[in-house]
Amino acid sequence: MPASWQHESRGGRSEGQRQRFQGSDRLLLPSEPVNGQADKQPDPPAHPEQPDPTGLLPAETIHRSDLELIPAQMHRQSGSLRLAALSATHSYDDASYPLHPLILEHHPYWQTWLEMEEPVQVSPSIWAITDLYRAVMPSDLALAFLAAQVRGILIIRLQYHQKTLGYLSVFRQEIDVERIWAGRIDRNDPRQQRPRLSFETWRELKRGQSHSWTTADIELAQALSSHFAMTLHQNMLYRQVCALNVDLEQDIQRRKQAELKISALNAELEQRVLQRTAELQQMNAELSQQIAERERVLAERQQVEASLARLSHQLELILNSAGEGIYGLDAQGKITFANLAAARMLGYDVDALVGQWMHTFLHHSKPDGTPYLLAESPIYLTLRNGTVHHHSEDLFWRRDGSSFPVEYISTPICEQGEIVGAVVLFKDITARQHIEQMKDEFVSIVSHELRTPLTSIRSTLGLLASGWLNSHPEKSQRMLEIAFSNTNRLVRLISDILDIERIKFGKVTMEKRLCDAADLMTQSGDAMRAMAEKAGIQLVVSPLSAPLWADPDRIIQTFTNLLGNAIKFSPPGTTVWLTAERVTSATAQSVLPSAANKSMPNVTSPSGAESTDSATSSSSAPAFILFRVQDQGVGIPADKLETIFDRFQQVDASNSRSQGGTGLGLTICRGIVQQHEGHIWVESRLGEGSTFCLTLPLYPTESP
Repeated sequence: MPASWQHESRGGRSEGQRQRFQGSDRLLLPSEPVNGQADKQPDPPAHPEQPDPTGLLPAETIHRSDLELIPAQMHRQSGSLRLAALSATHSYDDASYPLHPLILEHHPYWQTWLEMEEPVQVSPSIWAITDLYRAVMPSDLALAFLAAQVRGILIIRLQYHQKTLGYLSVFRQEIDVERIWAGRIDRNDPRQQRPRLSFETWRELKRGQSHSWTTADIELAQALSSHFAMTLHQNMLYRQVCALNVDLEQDIQRRKQAELKISALNAELEQRVLQRTAELQQMNAELSQQIAERERVLAERQQVEASLARLSHQLELILNSAGEGIYGLDAQGKITFANLAAARMLGYDVDALVGQWMHTFLHHSKPDGTPYLLAESPIYLTLRNGTVHHHSEDLFWRRDGSSFPVEYISTPICEQGEIVGAVVLFKDITARQHIEQMKDEFVSIVSHELRTPLTSIRSTLGLLASGWLNSHPEKSQRMLEIAFSNTNRLVRLISDILDIERIKFGKVTMEKRLCDAADLMTQSGDAMRAMAEKAGIQLVVSPLSAPLWADPDRIIQTFTNLLGNAIKFSPPGTTVWLTAERVTSATAQSVLPSAANKSMPNVTSPSGAESTDSATSSSSAPAFILFRVQDQGVGIPADKLETIFDRFQQVDASNSRSQGGTGLGLTICRGIVQQHEGHIWVESRLGEGSTFCLTLPLYPTESP
């Protein structure tokens, strides 16, 4: 085609179509005025332009008085227009909006412009724009269309099953005819010149105009978009199927490899089948049992899962039922859980403990009152280095500010090799410390009680071995009597220790028989009269004849223990009484203290028959005998009246050491009385003396 034809067909939109109003985003056509000037066609350039194969828009065609544009290159890729190396800048109130290379349909300018355009009436997802030069759009978008020589556009939203997959854009250039006739013509024949002249006239009329989108074009594009959407969807499904096929192929390969291994194992087993038939049968039986067991386990899995909640509840009950305090810590030292025993010992509710810092809440001070540094706390050492720490004696602090001695062990909680917390188990050792203190006092007293008679016996034996007693016969008898008395003292001490252990384990045997209370009281008084006279104490015994079913030796032991204590702790010149009286069940219950007055036991005869008081005869029929050992000593404090019968308990250890005694006598007395189905207690006032009372059931005279 001649160069002048190309210029005529393409040069008609060179300058006027690229002009815009200053500050406006609308593309101007050649027929529209520019800056208020009359419409005029631009002069063609002096040299015809050749088509630019790169699609770059020459920078000199842009009015730099409006804005500065860097040339943009547009090209088609996969059916879509793409912006390449586009870096245009708009100047709106000195604000810059850079453009980056992007698929045209994904650019915000494109999407905003598409929302402003009205879709065709055929479908709300189709936009048909015949002339882009007359459309209102951003300037950069118009410039991109202009550089790509796009005049008309048809946009269809690709949808499949209510899902948007993208857009199908169909572009058209303006009417531009390069060649309208083919073949040889006779220029001298006017008839052959008519089509040429007619088309030149049509070309002049259609120059610079755009193709309109017909209904057939829209329907064809709509059908094409439907096929495209279906194709895209099928492509997605195909990719998914391919991925599944790859996984299936890998699984088949693994199965084939497994089958090959099984085949090799089968071949090996066939070679050894003769030697291992019996073994294989046994193995098959075991495998069958394992399979059956696994099937049973699988069948019971749901039951096991259902029981997990119940088990968790039971574990919570067990935790709350534990006598020791238990609480858990996280890695930062905050309390995560606590059982009821811990909350009770610390004086808090369980919910009040959870979430608190353990160190500042429970373990902030040492026994001497100085602050407990965090780095010195064994519990935090467990959190830091994961070691188990057992502390036999420490202090925890209660809610009311008081402290109590505890023994605790802190154990780390590890998960996948990392310390995530700790569990602390502790118990209150107040009672244990009290028992240990009593044991220490007991050891001190017993050592004193043992050392004194042993020293005396040793001295006597030393004098006897040296022959000194032979030269002093007047003193030998007295020395031997002292040694004999101290030997009896040692025997009584050892007997008390053995008796207390037998009573503790219930191994004391009572040889009960019918005896008279008056005889027991008289024998006890005679046994203690020498001790009373030596101490300057008057001993008064008022025997009462009454039948008892008892072990006489044990009852005499009880009376002598009580009389011995009364004599030891009474000042000289005072009196000690041993009295007795018959009482009924009602009277016995009235005189018993609240701790012992729960229910009087029935009296059991030697034949096993029980004697009970009826409603009519309870006031007249005696059932018990009440013994009293009364002194005029220093008395017993009120807080010691209940505990004085416990092992190793004494009112004053220092005074007991000077007076002699181990603190076991009253414990032995209580054990003997209880095994005779009686009660023992004490009534005392400081400075006025004490009265030890005990009841023993009478022997029923009506028994067969």
